[in-house]
Amino acid sequence: MEMQELEIIIGKDGRVQVVARGTKGEGCMALTKNIEDALGTVERREYTAEYYEAPTEIAMYQQNGRT
Repeated sequence: MEMQELEIIIGKDGRVQVVARGTKGEGCMALTKNIEDALGTVERREYTAEYYEAPTEIAMYQQNGRT
């Protein structure tokens, strides 16, 4: 699994930019939700190429010893 990372940039004018990396699809929205809620209204949202990629799912299999 890729490392998920948030980059938070606070400009001189007080505007905050949050960049999510290492997550695909709408996972970035879940990753940034608490920060967005704490900061207030989102003025603009830009999606990276990762947003449009399908999330990677990890399947777990259990062997039952039968052939």
